[in-house]
Amino acid sequence: MEKVLDYIRKNGMLKEGDRVIAGVSGGADSICLLFLLDRYREALGISVEVVHMEHGIRGKESLEDAAFVENFCRERKIPCHIFHRDVPSLARKWKCSEEEAGRRARYEAFEEICEKYGGTKIAVAHNRNDQAETLLFHLVRGSGLSGLSGIRPVRGRIIRPLLCLTREEIEGFLKEEGISFRTDGSNLETDYARNRIRLNILPLLREELNPRTCEHLAETAERLALAEDYLEAQAEEAVKKLTGRRKGRTEDGGTELLLERKGFLEEPEALKAYILRHCLRELAPENALYNVSALHLAAIAELAGKQSGRSLDLPGEVRAYTEGSLLVFEKGKKASGRKVEEKTDAAEELEIPGSVRYGKYRFAASVFPYKSEIIPENRYTKWFDYDTIKSTVQIRPRRSGDFLTVTASGGRKTLKKYLIDEKIPAGERDRLCLLADGSHILWVVGHRISEAYKVTEKTSRVLKVQVMED
Repeated sequence: MEKVLDYIRKNGMLKEGDRVIAGVSGGADSICLLFLLDRYREALGISVEVVHMEHGIRGKESLEDAAFVENFCRERKIPCHIFHRDVPSLARKWKCSEEEAGRRARYEAFEEICEKYGGTKIAVAHNRNDQAETLLFHLVRGSGLSGLSGIRPVRGRIIRPLLCLTREEIEGFLKEEGISFRTDGSNLETDYARNRIRLNILPLLREELNPRTCEHLAETAERLALAEDYLEAQAEEAVKKLTGRRKGRTEDGGTELLLERKGFLEEPEALKAYILRHCLRELAPENALYNVSALHLAAIAELAGKQSGRSLDLPGEVRAYTEGSLLVFEKGKKASGRKVEEKTDAAEELEIPGSVRYGKYRFAASVFPYKSEIIPENRYTKWFDYDTIKSTVQIRPRRSGDFLTVTASGGRKTLKKYLIDEKIPAGERDRLCLLADGSHILWVVGHRISEAYKVTEKTSRVLKVQVMED
């Protein structure tokens, strides 16, 4: 495994004196990571400590994982910190999926141990298969170049030393070394979108097209990451040229940044979005662009070509407006421009379980066994019979051919006729969010659900979907 040591050095992941906090679940990937960090710690001049998160989900099996990790560390005299968290409760509290709540809880634990024990790096065990899965996942969701760049080997103080290895290489190495590991049974379930990619799609691609599919997809992500880094660097230089670092305070205590419109409009189309993101990041770094979508960036680019005096309100209390030859970004001043419409024409797959943003909403989905509970009546939280769903559930606007089942006996009505009958104004119909199983509408969000997907006494599994403003 000199390959991993070379990868660490090539990417500048570690330096002498680093205290590495390693996330270890007990699975093959994380055990391999810990084993190699321990093997190389003298050569690299580092120290290693372990964080294990017991999520309170899989009962006895989860506790056994924690005991396995603790014993593995004890045998090697590696400090180990076991955290016990009730992730289902945290998911309810934070209004997110259990998967997202677990990830957040783990990183909170990493940060806590870093703060307490002087940790300088956080090591996690993503591999090349994870990279391939991430690329496919983002590709089908319509991500831009940033999403297709996949998982980075280094991001801040988070490092991923195993990104140079496939899952098969990892398990083969552990077998050669006689090192045991734990297997999480939930990784074999297809309720998660990523698991479906791992268990169904990638094996098919390997068998039918190319046995090295994972390696090639991972290499593609790495090349796209290089392209993304290049565009970011070019955009940074363009911002320096077009703004002259003209950033300062406004009369009412806000901050502003001035961008030369003519120069911006002459930049390549591929670079414009990156330039605008740099401007916003420079103006409002605390916003971290979290709520700035491609739709916002396109609207700003359009604004730059319009006459003086036009304005646009953006997330993070930022306002953009044209003034003579300048495009002005202003933060902290009361909004007075037009808002970007959050209309989305594209479909977005509902991650089950999980959460996904669509327009101004966030959809959170979970699946659980039905035990004849009383179904809560809530306009923006609905229960569906999960076993009746035929295909991937999408969030999308209306399309030709859409229909609902409106009677218990199976009577159908076109969506168009339903909307007319319900006297929903024509101007609102294209802005409705729909939950769709092909052309069959599960739920007109904010209105009714289809009779075909209602929970009955025969239901074994419930799909719960909650809609929240993001």
